[in-house]
Amino acid sequence: LMIMGIPNVGKSTLMNMLLKRRVANVGDEPAVTKSQQCHKINDQMTLTDSPGLMWPKIEHDEDGFMLAAIHAIGRNAVIEDEIASHLACQLLAHYPKRLVERYDLDISGLDGYGVLEGIAKRRGCLLQGRGGELDIEKASMILLTEFRSGKLGRISLETPQSRAL
Repeated sequence: LMIMGIPNVGKSTLMNMLLKRRVANVGDEPAVTKSQQCHKINDQMTLTDSPGLMWPKIEHDEDGFMLAAIHAIGRNAVIEDEIASHLACQLLAHYPKRLVERYDLDISGLDGYGVLEGIAKRRGCLLQGRGGELDIEKASMILLTEFRSGKLGRISLETPQSRAL
């Protein structure tokens, strides 16, 4: 039995649960599993965990944004503010009520960057020694972290209709 998938989706966590003991390290970032790990379940079955698999080239920018938003692509490969702004646009288009409920925002007329500014204001994200300038990077991390942890609820970034386009 082999467990395969893109990075940071819980393959090692699933393996630990199936074996009912901790045999694989887990973490909230891609590339925790560095090589294949095999564990014997019984005489007839071995469970194999693999590192995350990615396509050699992401052909569509939208796919890259979605993979980065769910943290399947490591932080060193993306600009978090851009990913958060793109995620905010998706949430505005498909889940506006979640933004209003979670961040108490008036979303009328906002774009993705405006959502980040609103989060920064509501959460007090200010740059030190900059006269009250908003810390968009910190607000971006708040949005991404809360999205990834499920605090915004169940959200799908793609639908069959969006894939048909």
